[in-house]
Amino acid sequence: MSQDFFRGIKAAIPPCLGVIPIAVSIGLLGMQQAHLSAWETIFMSATVMAGAAQLMAIGMIADGAGAWAIVLATFFINFRLIVMSSSTMQALKDKTTVGERLLGSLAFCDESFAVFSLSGKGSLHFLFGANFILWVGFLLATIVGCLLTEFLPPLVIQSFCIAFYAAFLALLLPSIKHSWRLIALVILTALLNSLFYLLMPSSWALVVSMLLAAAIGVFFVRDEDIG
Repeated sequence: MSQDFFRGIKAAIPPCLGVIPIAVSIGLLGMQQAHLSAWETIFMSATVMAGAAQLMAIGMIADGAGAWAIVLATFFINFRLIVMSSSTMQALKDKTTVGERLLGSLAFCDESFAVFSLSGKGSLHFLFGANFILWVGFLLATIVGCLLTEFLPPLVIQSFCIAFYAAFLALLLPSIKHSWRLIALVILTALLNSLFYLLMPSSWALVVSMLLAAAIGVFFVRDEDIG
């Protein structure tokens, strides 16, 4: 097997340790809060593997949101991955086939994008290794979370809801810390969500506020704010 594959595994171990608490929280909250079965919770992590989106979906399921609202909300929160994967696959375009790039997109996430971008090698096997260890770690941690529901009291499990906010902060802070415009847009999104929450179901309030804030951001946020 290619040495780059093992290099990818080695490089992705530190961020893999960072996603473990999120995945454990998904296992706990998926069963306790959303009342999913262990298999449903594990299957979601195996096929979705997106901490913030999964935690949001779990909260929406618990609130009784419809399937379309959940799909739209998770699509928009994961939209950044389209940009990340496009950049990564463009770097691999001249060295790989379409099928190989599609395979490399499986389990692609923020962490594997960061590891790949910093590697400076642009190797497909390196990406395979990073994706593999991150997927395995995320899946195993979700299983651990599901198993812990048998031992932890409900009050302790509910305290893991803080992982939801931690996941969003991890996405937001790198971008907003240098831009007052992005900070203002985040605050505006929260205010819009609070307003729409009074006028419509909470799940659709989230979707509408995200769409409206994104539309405003097109004209309000400058390129240098996100560069």
